Amino acid sequence: MESFQSAKEEVKRAADIVELIGQYVQIKKAGQNYMGLCPFHSEKDPSFTVSPSKQMFHCFGCKRGGDIFAFWMEYHKVTFPQALKDLADRYQVTLPEKPMTPFEKEKMELKASLFEVNRVAAEYFHGILTKSEKGRSGRDYFTRRSIPKEVIREFCLGYVPDEWDGLIRYLSGKKMNLDQAAQSGLVIRKKTGGYYDRFRGRVIFPIFNMRQQIVGFGGRILDDSLPKYINTPETPIFHKGEFLYGLHASHKSIRDNGRAVIVEGYMDVLALRRCGFQEVAGTLGTALTREHIRSVKGYAGEAVVVFDSDSAGKAAAIKSLTSFMNEGLSSKVMVLPEGDDPDSYVSKNGLRGFLSLLEDAVPMFDYYLDSKLAQKEDAVERQVNLLKEVLPVLARLDQVSQQSLYLRRLSEKLGIPESIIRTELQNWQKHHMGETPEDGLRERLSASRAKKVDDLYLLNVLIHHPQAMNRLMSLDYRLILSDPVVVGIFDAIHEIYEKEGATMPSDILESLKDEQAREQFREAMLTPPIFADEGVEQALNGFEEKIHGIKMTESKKKAAQQGDLEGLNRILELKREREGRVI
Repeated sequence: MESFQSAKEEVKRAADIVELIGQYVQIKKAGQNYMGLCPFHSEKDPSFTVSPSKQMFHCFGCKRGGDIFAFWMEYHKVTFPQALKDLADRYQVTLPEKPMTPFEKEKMELKASLFEVNRVAAEYFHGILTKSEKGRSGRDYFTRRSIPKEVIREFCLGYVPDEWDGLIRYLSGKKMNLDQAAQSGLVIRKKTGGYYDRFRGRVIFPIFNMRQQIVGFGGRILDDSLPKYINTPETPIFHKGEFLYGLHASHKSIRDNGRAVIVEGYMDVLALRRCGFQEVAGTLGTALTREHIRSVKGYAGEAVVVFDSDSAGKAAAIKSLTSFMNEGLSSKVMVLPEGDDPDSYVSKNGLRGFLSLLEDAVPMFDYYLDSKLAQKEDAVERQVNLLKEVLPVLARLDQVSQQSLYLRRLSEKLGIPESIIRTELQNWQKHHMGETPEDGLRERLSASRAKKVDDLYLLNVLIHHPQAMNRLMSLDYRLILSDPVVVGIFDAIHEIYEKEGATMPSDILESLKDEQAREQFREAMLTPPIFADEGVEQALNGFEEKIHGIKMTESKKKAAQQGDLEGLNRILELKREREGRVI
């Protein structure tokens, strides 16, 4: 266990949390820390904070936080053992052998085996496309679509002939477990026993996660058969609504340009990439999800959605509006000419034509309103129907300022006074929102927890002035602390102090077992010092006086209740003496 802890500490020393998180979240310098939009929940104003000095992160909104391991686990949805292994590999730290529980070991080994069988399958598909006579149809297809060899190589594109067991034979020759191949979605079990290939007679698009591992595949048929595209089904490592095709290769360009262009399909991504346009990612034949939007929000300040010009494409763009609004990511819609998709458009007009249209992208809210107002209905009926659709969306916006901007735009588009629309919004909220006044009060009271001055001051002194710990630990701090969570933090620190003496705040954080305590302690660590070094002594004197006053008041009350006049007089005399010394 000691060697395991040593390796963990070595990883933390080797890593720079700002550099690591900055690869996945758009963060900017803000004083001594860095801030950005949280990748773990919806927010419009940055509350996600990264501290280079403390090598930790904390979101003041959703309260998630911790060290580099906590971030890796939360962002990549992996266990701690896997996070440790990933980061140790990344920073070239040798890990000792550590016994895992049977469940942890089974889960980790299953995922590792699925990644491996996908890697071997991608090797087979890519080899067929690039080296085998069986791959000629696939090569001809990509040649017709002007996809160059370097893009084929970068995205590990492949082809699989129309055979029932080509992949099965290849996997068997590589000693791969076919049951695991079935769990990865590559092969399908027969009811009569045995397996057959899922992908047959298709060009293959491997789907990568942000760790450059293959989580699944998409396959496109080369004739008019249906379905045109098939994807890997849901597996322990692949959930279609979480991944954007090509993001693993484009996230750096997206971060550099501050903009993500989101298209519908594999070929749209590849067509733009071959033209030199890199800040692009594609959905996997699904509507845009909040997970998709959240995955690009960390890199970009704006997303431009480019869907086909048909009714299905327009409907898909409009459907994503609510998710963009709730996630706080600025969104636009790029409108393509009728009958075109990004692939066909750049083939005819080149990248310059595409960039010209991109510059004319319209805000998604305006696109939504214009699409609705263009419907062939009575004018009043259009207005009524539009308000019915848009008011529930606006009612759920957290920011009043953002809500006001949308209300003003809605007023301009509909030609209805803003005051009338605002009244309708308030009426809708009154009749449809589930929160009662009591709920709001309860939430406000809960949010104010641990905001008592003494709680904050004591915790702040403890964290930012470690030299004061000896004196703080000698005080009866419980008498002036009001929040049970903060009391628990001080009790835990007192226990460590009695065993080991003074300790560092980062060590204290790791010792706290209660999640609320860790949240509160992280926030206190990221709050600037309240007292300058020269003012700490005066602050400690103030704490002592307040504690002494509380003790004297309690002693007086007890003496009075017991009729102990002699004791009462002695207490009053001690109080006068102390006040004289203080003066």
